[in-house]
Amino acid sequence: MDSLDFADLGKSAITREVLGEARGGSVVSMHPGHTGTVEVLAAVSDGLRRRGLRAVTVAELVRT
Repeated sequence: MDSLDFADLGKSAITREVLGEARGGSVVSMHPGHTGTVEVLAAVSDGLRRRGLRAVTVAELVRT
């Protein structure tokens, strides 16, 4: 799923998009060169963790 962070819609919009769409096994595309992306990583990570999800590397994802 695309986080829409490339559109620089703001931290709230990025967080809402990711947490609203992410499910177990989702691949979330984020672009650290865009405004707000790095700033939302902690909030996104916390929100995913509260739902029993966690970030993994691509290598970890394809191993499972």
